[in-house]
Amino acid sequence: MIMKNLLIVAMTSVLVGGCSFLGQRTGEEALYSTLAVDENFEIRLYEPLIIAQVASEGSYMAATRAGYQRLTDYVSGSNLAGQTISVNPPITVSAGSKKPKVELTVPYYEEYLDGTWLTSVAMPESYTLKTLPIPSDSGITFKVLPRMKVAVISYMGYRSERMISKKADMLTQWVNQNDLKPRSAARSVIYDSPWTVPMLRRHEIHINVE
Repeated sequence: MIMKNLLIVAMTSVLVGGCSFLGQRTGEEALYSTLAVDENFEIRLYEPLIIAQVASEGSYMAATRAGYQRLTDYVSGSNLAGQTISVNPPITVSAGSKKPKVELTVPYYEEYLDGTWLTSVAMPESYTLKTLPIPSDSGITFKVLPRMKVAVISYMGYRSERMISKKADMLTQWVNQNDLKPRSAARSVIYDSPWTVPMLRRHEIHINVE
């Protein structure tokens, strides 16, 4: 399995008072319920959510950094309402900010599709497609993700293409052994910012199942 066949998802949390350098998560995570646990494996049910999404071309690093920055600008107030959406990571907003702050639970996504990297960030549950701030960047669009039943494997430490592929293969094998029907490609899930101490970084691989 190679990197471009993976859906890369970074699951981040609400920023309340700032981001810990050591990587302590200070807020909520994406809403889900746990249906089953088997050591490092789980079955979860995720609730529907809305994502803001932008497409970027180029290499993985260049394209995702570009998408990351454009979404950072959006949640930092680059929208017609001038609203600041606090997330952790990639955004930290100082206590002295004069813009209104919208607190939210935030998954952060990166998906490779037809030669283009799609980078996304989840919107607060309180928003609808009609009430979300309109982006100043016309390349940012919105999409509704449905309720999802997901098989999960968790691990800690460094994240690399080799490690992602290894864990994705392990999860695929577990899904098959348990007679689950996959409904998506494997995707990598990152919970912590790049500034988190590596050994404290929490990662997961997800596969949608029936």
